[in-house]
Amino acid sequence: MKFSYPVLLLALLCCSAPLSAYTSQSESLEVIMKTFSFQYRQAVEAESAAQRLEYVQQMQQGMVAAKQAPMRDDLAEKFVEGFKKVAAKLDAIEQAILAGELAQAEQQLLQIDQLRIEYHRLRKRSFWQWLFGNR
Repeated sequence: MKFSYPVLLLALLCCSAPLSAYTSQSESLEVIMKTFSFQYRQAVEAESAAQRLEYVQQMQQGMVAAKQAPMRDDLAEKFVEGFKKVAAKLDAIEQAILAGELAQAEQQLLQIDQLRIEYHRLRKRSFWQWLFGNR
């Protein structure tokens, strides 16, 4: 089966449209975090301070949405703690960009990825945890 480039491009644009903003607090945490991840990559790859600032502000909105999203009761406290840490980093990044300290903003942006790694470990349960529960 052959696909033409215009059809592929149209499909890509249609699929990426929902990633442009956080819509409602009824969104699942997974959808919010995937959108956040996309915006994070865009911020890291941004070519100008204005673009980076725009993506950082969108990620700040994502943290507000994430705090309101339904989440597992057993991890809600840890997730909210992580959201607060990321929100604090985003605020610091925004201030650094506005102050013209772009190197510092980039360094702090990379620290968000470390927080992502740390908190994703909580979400992923091992086979033994599924079998026996958390003990």
